Amino acid sequence: MKKSKLIFGFLVITGTVMSSGAQTLKDAMRLTENEQYEAAASLFRMLVSWEPANGTNYYYFGENFLLSDSPDSAFMMFDKGVRSDPNNPLNVIGKAKYKLNKYGIAEMKSLSERAVRDAEKAKREFDMLPNKTKEDEVKLIGEMNAKSVDAQTKYQEAKTNVEEARTMIDEVITKTGSKNAAVLMESSEAFVRFKNKDLDKAKGILDKAFALEPKNPEIQILYGDIYSELHNGSLAAEYYNKALDLDKNSVKAIVSKGKLYGLSTNYEGAAEEYQNAIKIDSTFAPAHQELGEVFFRSGKLEKAKAEYRKYLELSKNSGKARVRYASFLYFSKDYSGALNEINQLSKTDENNLKLLRVSSYCYYETKEYSKGLAVVQKLFSKLDQENIAGVDHEYYGKLLAANNQDSLGIIELRKAFEMDNGRTDLLSEIANSYFKMKKYPEAISTLIEKINTGKDVKVADYFTLGRAYLFNSEFMKADSAFAKVNELAPKYASGFLNRAKANTYIDTDSIPGLAKPHYEKYIELVLADTAGMANKKYSNSSLIESYRYLAACFVKPEWKDFGKAEEYLQKILSIDPEDKEAKEGIDALRKLKKKQ
Repeated sequence: MKKSKLIFGFLVITGTVMSSGAQTLKDAMRLTENEQYEAAASLFRMLVSWEPANGTNYYYFGENFLLSDSPDSAFMMFDKGVRSDPNNPLNVIGKAKYKLNKYGIAEMKSLSERAVRDAEKAKREFDMLPNKTKEDEVKLIGEMNAKSVDAQTKYQEAKTNVEEARTMIDEVITKTGSKNAAVLMESSEAFVRFKNKDLDKAKGILDKAFALEPKNPEIQILYGDIYSELHNGSLAAEYYNKALDLDKNSVKAIVSKGKLYGLSTNYEGAAEEYQNAIKIDSTFAPAHQELGEVFFRSGKLEKAKAEYRKYLELSKNSGKARVRYASFLYFSKDYSGALNEINQLSKTDENNLKLLRVSSYCYYETKEYSKGLAVVQKLFSKLDQENIAGVDHEYYGKLLAANNQDSLGIIELRKAFEMDNGRTDLLSEIANSYFKMKKYPEAISTLIEKINTGKDVKVADYFTLGRAYLFNSEFMKADSAFAKVNELAPKYASGFLNRAKANTYIDTDSIPGLAKPHYEKYIELVLADTAGMANKKYSNSSLIESYRYLAACFVKPEWKDFGKAEEYLQKILSIDPEDKEAKEGIDALRKLKKKQ
């Protein structure tokens, strides 16, 4: 992460300048930068034992913990640094970073508002219940109210943390007199690379650092990062290039340029930058990881896996790197490979939330539903509310439904949709669960909700809507839904079959044969699909149903043709020679022919 060129400046702050120590600190920082977090931690422990009064060692040790997703350990290390070296401002900045990164204000606000709405909804539903008891109130309202209070408390805590962090950094800058570029850079970075970003404040602080050290390439990189966060790719690239003008071998600047290309989906340009970085420093693990991501997004799966394996090798199989690799395998749909990796990691870290999360997803995708449900329930028992992602609710819902707990599954899927209203496919999942439970009105309303969004509406949605109408005895509406299926998928035989079924219920003596054209179209499509017929794609019972209906049509006065009727009955016997109804129908037709 950080810049070896700044180490001298940091050590001057502490009053401890030791060439051997500086070199050792540089090595530890390099390990962190290369995402070898465990190895870096071991070296930092030695540094702290050798120089227990050197706050800079504590600071970088804390940053190593922050980057390896161990925030509580990071805070503990920053706190030790403040007590061991009170005149060193770095650990105060470290504490500020911890506070900025603990809770996202926007996220906490959204969770708080949602928890309040849920509590209000629970109260309304409770008020409508007959014969309410105190136990019902505790069960139905108490939990929701407790969640609401907890969410509001965390929202207030998030705001307090950010205010305190800003004050801490302002005081550090005031105390150092804005004359230390290293402190200014660390302060600026706090508002760029962590939650609760404040890019305007970051730039204002960084301008002061630039005034002190205009030829520091790390300052140019941080400017680039600020403009990248502001989605100004042109200006970000300009600053990364300035950094390269100052240090042509800055792999960090090159990798940062590659990320810009990746954000604009120029994967070839991104890959070229990452490969350039690797040419300069083939041991820089993040370049291999980013190259693996780019290869994956551009469909070069084997190359992606090769780069990720190199990334693992260079990061010395650090726990975080292996977790990231397992996630990569999940995203590349190598679910079994991901599970193998996770099972190895779980032997030493069975409660790792990221491992639980990815393994629950993979168990669903590999259809190991009971295992997946057990894992996702364990995940939810350990996750704080603010750390639950929409996809967590999604897979929890899917796993519940797959384990025949559709009612609970619908609740989780609805939560996932509320967190991302763009995921209209989740409404299809919810409707399918309602249909499976034979709650046809609910399935209908959910599908209409999706169709009204106008987003990602599929043939399957109209088909399920038609089926729900059919089973709910709303036959005219079923006909309309299947008509839309026929329009969107004119070669989808089942659409015509089900439209025919709907019309058999609409048939009356005054308007007979409404299903006739749809059964005829179904037969036409099925017989034209020779491969499907050979693979027994279509059920014999559906063809028999179609032939039987058409045979009945040709007995009616409107289409009276006993020969045609017998022809359809013979088709039934060609499928099922023992069909009693067809045999009896043929005998009856032949008797009628003789009478005529």
